[in-house]
Amino acid sequence: MIELLIVVAIIGILSVVGIPIFNNVLDGTRAKSAQTGLESILLAEEEYKSINKNYYIPSGSCGDQTNSINTNLFDGDIILKNDHFRFCITGSSSLFTATAYNKKSGGTDYYIKNTKEKNY
Repeated sequence: MIELLIVVAIIGILSVVGIPIFNNVLDGTRAKSAQTGLESILLAEEEYKSINKNYYIPSGSCGDQTNSINTNLFDGDIILKNDHFRFCITGSSSLFTATAYNKKSGGTDYYIKNTKEKNY
């Protein structure tokens, strides 16, 4: 019986240490996914401008434009997921800023501009 209590205690200690580490790894993976999405938006915007002579700017406010970006900018070829970040593009025909807003309270937001300036 003592052995069983010791095993349960060891599992509890490993859980206390392991779960926060696992959550940090997940957060890092999600952030990298958002950054990759922004890089994809940059490339698609450059292609869109070469064809249409202006950047694609969705109409409306900067809410969750992820579905609009998937449909109109990527033509469904690339699918941005908005599980943890929502994507938004603002600007004009000659400049843009694409932003990935973290849905997690207090999380980091990322952006990239047509000048390739970014905060990651």
